[in-house]
Amino acid sequence: MMTRCGRVIVVLLILGLSVSPVSAQRAGRWTFHPQYSMVLPMSDETREFVDGFSWRGGTIDIERGATDYIAIGASFGWHVLSEENTKTSVFQSGAISGRALRHVNSVPLMVTGKIALGSRDGIQPWFGVGGGTVWIESRTESGALAAEDTNWHRIAMGEAGLRIPRDSGATITLSARYQRAFETKGLEREYVTFSVGYLLGG
Repeated sequence: MMTRCGRVIVVLLILGLSVSPVSAQRAGRWTFHPQYSMVLPMSDETREFVDGFSWRGGTIDIERGATDYIAIGASFGWHVLSEENTKTSVFQSGAISGRALRHVNSVPLMVTGKIALGSRDGIQPWFGVGGGTVWIESRTESGALAAEDTNWHRIAMGEAGLRIPRDSGATITLSARYQRAFETKGLEREYVTFSVGYLLGG
C-alpha cells in the first residue's frame, strides 16, 4: 500500500510541475498545519464496535511546497471514537457482553501529497492522498472488567479541502479526510475526519 500511495504522490508531483513552473512563492517553503478534527465511523465493522459522531480529535500536517500547487509532507493525528452500548465485544483474549463503554484510539502516521487549485489570493480547493501506518487501540470497559486489542495497521487516506485566506494574512482551512486502516489480526477500521485548521507558513 505504501508503494501504491507513493506512486500517486509522484504522479501529483509530475502533474504540478507540468502545470506550472517552480514558483518562488511556495516552492521550497514549509507549512505547519494544526487542525481540530471531528470523527465519524464508516465501515460496518467499525460501527458495530462503536457508532456515533465524535468531537475528539486532532491532526497536524507538516509539508514542503514543490510548486505553487503541489506539497509533499507528513501527517500525524490522534482520533478518538467512544460510545456506551450493550453490544458484545470480542477480543483475542475473550469477550465482554452487556452495557459497556467502548473506545477506539487511532494514531495515524502518514506520508502525504496534496494538489491545490486556483489562485493563492482567493479560496483554494485542494485534494490529497497519503499512506503509512496507524496504531489503533480498541478497548471495552464494563465495571471492573476491561479488555483491549492494540495493533499497528497499514493505512491509506484521501481528502478534499478548502484554504480560505483572511485579510489579516491568516489562512483558515476546512477539510474532510477518509482513512482506512487495513486488516491486522482480523481487525480493520474506517472513519472520516472533518477538520478546521490554521495554516502557518508557505
